[in-house]
Amino acid sequence: MIKKIEGLDCNLMLEELELYDNRIGQIENIGHLVNLQILDLSFNKIKEIEGLDTLVNLKKLFLASNRIKEVRIFAFKISD
Repeated sequence: MIKKIEGLDCNLMLEELELYDNRIGQIENIGHLVNLQILDLSFNKIKEIEGLDTLVNLKKLFLASNRIKEVRIFAFKISD
């Protein structure tokens, strides 16, 4: 089980990242993945939506079954 997002420094061209069903507690270390279009972090332990503002090509974001209590609309923008 993955507890922390790390080790993606050399994956700059990554377009899809599936890290569902782990023990990730925080969205971190992905701000450099500007080509990312699909991010699946469902079924983790994430409490806050953060660190997505640089993911300008993100089209699909999956966060089902986490520990998120509040969704701020201005926290991120999904591209068209």
